[in-house]
Amino acid sequence: MAISTTKGKFRKTGGTLDYTASADVSAGDIIVVDGLACLAQWDIANGATGVLKILKRGEVIELATDDAIGATDANTAIYLDGDGLPTTSSDDGEDTPTPYRLFGYTAAAVGATDLKFKVICV
Repeated sequence: MAISTTKGKFRKTGGTLDYTASADVSAGDIIVVDGLACLAQWDIANGATGVLKILKRGEVIELATDDAIGATDANTAIYLDGDGLPTTSSDDGEDTPTPYRLFGYTAAAVGATDLKFKVICV
């Protein structure tokens, strides 16, 4: 059966996603929702619904971490683990590894003790 007509209603500007937090979310947190890497631009309280920015290919994000990821070259793959934290590992290293989501590539070399670095999103 073919579709003969269709009508749409504008709901919101693209590039964002409504998100109901299952724990407190702080502005700047990276959240993975159904395979999409998103950025919380504002705090979202546990149980509240807020808006996340969907990160798109080619966008550059500066990440600030509590622990260094270690020295890396420019264009090193950065993955997000199950908690949305950046890592250079593609999986959790267990006997039956859980793969991590490719987030992007470092925009420049990262020093061994750097706590801030830029990632070009994929």
